[in-house]
Amino acid sequence: MLKIIKYSLLPVTCSAVFGCQSNHSASDIDRMVSELTEKAVLDQVFIEGGTFVMGDFGAVQNGQWLPYFPPAAAEDIAHEVTVSSFFLSKYETTWGDFDLFSIETGRPVVLRSRGEEIKRAPFEQNVEQSYYEKKPARVSWQEAKDYCLWLAEKTNLAFDLPTSAQWEFAARNRGSKEWLYPTHDGQLSAGYEAANMDGCVTWTRVCPVGQQFPANPLGLYDMAGNIEEWVNDWYSDTYYQESHGAKDPLGPPEGKLKETRGHGLGSLDFSFTRAPTALASHEGFLTEAGFRCAVQSPEPIH
Repeated sequence: MLKIIKYSLLPVTCSAVFGCQSNHSASDIDRMVSELTEKAVLDQVFIEGGTFVMGDFGAVQNGQWLPYFPPAAAEDIAHEVTVSSFFLSKYETTWGDFDLFSIETGRPVVLRSRGEEIKRAPFEQNVEQSYYEKKPARVSWQEAKDYCLWLAEKTNLAFDLPTSAQWEFAARNRGSKEWLYPTHDGQLSAGYEAANMDGCVTWTRVCPVGQQFPANPLGLYDMAGNIEEWVNDWYSDTYYQESHGAKDPLGPPEGKLKETRGHGLGSLDFSFTRAPTALASHEGFLTEAGFRCAVQSPEPIH
C-alpha cells in the first residue's frame, strides 16, 4: 500500500488546515479559490447535444464495411447513442489547480514515486519539473472525481467528470465520423506538428496545458496529446453491445476498472479508443491519469 514519508525534500511549511504550502495565508487561499472557481466556470465550453455512432464506426472499403481496429471490434462495436447538451472544460486540470484544491480541503500536497508519497511545495514554478503548476495534474480517479465535486460545491453548478459518451462526442467534433483522431482536424498528421514544445517533458511529451496543439473546432485543447484522461464510467467489454439506442449512457452501474480516454497520438489512438484502467495495481500503487471537468446541465451557466 501507499506509504507516507514524514520528511520533505523541499522547503515547505505545513498546517492541519492548509497542508503543505509556501507562504500563502488563509486570505490568499480564499482569494485564489475564488479566482479558480470563476475561471473554471468561464472555461466551460457549451457542447450542443445530438445523436451519433459511438465506438469503432469503421469505414467502407471495396464495398465492405470494416472496423478501424479489428482486435477490439467486439468491445468497441459501433452503436448509436444520444447525448444531451452539456458543458466541458476547454483545458485539462493543472497541477496548480489541483494543488489549490488540496490545500483548501486539507489534503497533503505530494509527489508519488514507487508507491510512496513525498511532501512537496505547491505551485511549482520550474517549467522543467513534472509538477510545474501549468502542466496537467495526474491523479487517481477518486481524486479527479473529488475535485470536480468540490467545484460543484463551490459554484452550485453540476460539475462532475464527463461520461465516456460525452468525452467521445466532444473529441469527435460532436460525433463526426470525419474525426478519426481527436485532433483539431481529425487527422493524425496534425498531432505531430507541435507548435510549442517549451517546457515539455521530451520522453513523455507532457506539456503545459493548451500549449502543444491547436484546439479542436469546439475549442477544446489536449483531447489529443498530453496525457490520458479519466471519465466517470466503469469499464465493461460488453457494455457497448448492451447500450445501442441509449440516451445519456452512464456506463455499467459497477465494475472493477474505470475508463480512460485520449491515449496519445499514435496510429492506434483513435478518437473512439478507450482503455480499461485499474484504480490501483496489484501492489497497491494508485493508478493516475489526467482529467477535465464537465458541467452536467443543458442550461446556460455563463
